[in-house]
Amino acid sequence: MTSLAPVPSSAAPAACTSLESLTNLPAEHLLAGQQRVLEMVAAGRPLAETLTAIAEFSEEAIPSMMASVLIFDPESQSLRKGGYGRSLSPKFQEAIDGMKPGPDVGSCGAAAYRSERVTSRDVRVDPRWTPFVDFAAMHGIISAWSTPLKNAKGELLGVFGMYYGDTREPSKQDLRLVDHFVHLAAIAVDRWRQDAERERRATQDVLTGLGNRLLLQEVAARMAADPAYTDVTCALVMLDCDHFKLHNDLLGQRKADQLLQQVALRIRGQLGQVPLLARFDGDQFVAILPERNGAAQRRVEDLLVSLRTPLLLGDSPVTVTLSAGVVEWQPRSMPLDDTLMQAIEAAEVAKRLGRDRVVVFGDSERARITGNRIVTRVLRDALDEDRVEPFLQPIIRLADGRPSGFEVLARLRGGDAAGISPSVFVPIAEESDLIVKLGDSVLRFAFRTLAEQAEAFRGLTLSVNLSVRQLVREGLADRAAVMAREHGVAPERVVLEVTESQWLDVDSPARANLLALKEAGFRLAVDDFGTRYASLSLLQAVPFDHVKIDRSLTQQLALSPRGRALCEAGVAMARACQIPVTAEGVETADQAEALRAMGYDLGQGYLWSRPMPVGRVLAWLSRHPAA
Repeated sequence: MTSLAPVPSSAAPAACTSLESLTNLPAEHLLAGQQRVLEMVAAGRPLAETLTAIAEFSEEAIPSMMASVLIFDPESQSLRKGGYGRSLSPKFQEAIDGMKPGPDVGSCGAAAYRSERVTSRDVRVDPRWTPFVDFAAMHGIISAWSTPLKNAKGELLGVFGMYYGDTREPSKQDLRLVDHFVHLAAIAVDRWRQDAERERRATQDVLTGLGNRLLLQEVAARMAADPAYTDVTCALVMLDCDHFKLHNDLLGQRKADQLLQQVALRIRGQLGQVPLLARFDGDQFVAILPERNGAAQRRVEDLLVSLRTPLLLGDSPVTVTLSAGVVEWQPRSMPLDDTLMQAIEAAEVAKRLGRDRVVVFGDSERARITGNRIVTRVLRDALDEDRVEPFLQPIIRLADGRPSGFEVLARLRGGDAAGISPSVFVPIAEESDLIVKLGDSVLRFAFRTLAEQAEAFRGLTLSVNLSVRQLVREGLADRAAVMAREHGVAPERVVLEVTESQWLDVDSPARANLLALKEAGFRLAVDDFGTRYASLSLLQAVPFDHVKIDRSLTQQLALSPRGRALCEAGVAMARACQIPVTAEGVETADQAEALRAMGYDLGQGYLWSRPMPVGRVLAWLSRHPAA
């Protein structure tokens, strides 16, 4: 809690006992009033409420006085209304709100400008009051005393204004009483500023200066509690930078941070004043716009157009595009988390549609989320009830047509789960921790199968896919090694496959897990190679034992010279690192022969077999022995 130590003003405050002679109030009453104000400050009561109590307290002490406390706003360099006694009308408060300090701006404006006390014995003849004579007469003001509020550093906090309906000048005793109230007001404003600064720091993103997730939660909570937002519809917008990880890899962390700052400035400059603009996570931003979907979509489209003008990073132009999701939101009736999920889903759809575009969350997106929730529930039940059935697909040596091993692929069985394709449930599992449980169950199955069917699988390997969520978990290599020991299986019998998209950043923390797995004896393979940003540096960064060329390249083999060139480039890159290569998605004998001639070692696809349960695999192996 902030200390309530005295805040220096233009003069030291007098003790209440010595003030008794200056007013008609007894010392006990003065002491109680001061204590009440300090308790309000300590309790964090609204500043306007505390300053009003001080103004009313001062009017009670000096019944002929009219009191006001103005707050200095450093951002707008103006005086804003703070607290007022009962003697001043609301019209006075509104008229003086926003006053700019100046040498000839009445007593309060001059006191703030000069940072010292200013007194006007008769405002009717004081040149500082010339522009405000009629205003003063309207409110019965003839003399005015104004004292600046300052903190311990001498910074301007505001102004305490005291007005009278007759001509008078302050005596020494008057000033002692004034300074007492000025001191209380300075404590209140300084405490409020410190609390506001702490809150600003807690809710501000350090890198971009925008708000952060905490501010989003606070703003949403305030809107949800505000009756003014009843039946009001606004728009929640998710802005996701396209390919920013690639920018990070190419530029380095420091310059990528500078680029993100530039993006934030462009977004803020284009959207202007909105209820909220915050950095949500990494290279994602979230905004609350006061419009409904149609107007919000046009506003965001204008933002996307503005970002197509390159940003300058030093002297180098860099273009960053955004994928945006927009969803209508009623703060009083729609939970923020549900709305955020919809905005994120819409932004992801924008990415899938080609990026640099806006997608408005509608019925189709809502149906997709509902479907995903159903699949998530079914998958969770299947995992809990041990209804995940791994299937195996053979991997064939192209040189002699014999099996080299099998890839283990998860399938669901029983009830509603049986009809759900892996292309549906695996991506959904990857969005949650269910993929960890699913991956661990498939890995455990591989060890159990190699142990229980040792004779049938002699000389064969089993390949298991690892998700990025598994790879970033601490102790992955240790857990896998324990499974191998428990089943009495040599780790090199298991090939762990990872997709290349996870390894754009060769310094990823997950790389340590890969190296630990390699050290423990497991074999490593890059899956879906050639579909994203593969490079020789990727293959050199981790000691992979195998490369799997994605089926999309295999399917292009016979379609065009370009398709054949891509297949040749994929195998050439792997060969340059002396790593064996598997072609996925092989469906015809002509494809298999062409791939073999190019230098591919292994093939996998429907030409040899679709994925099969273990029972059928044993029968298949009896017809297609490994040796």
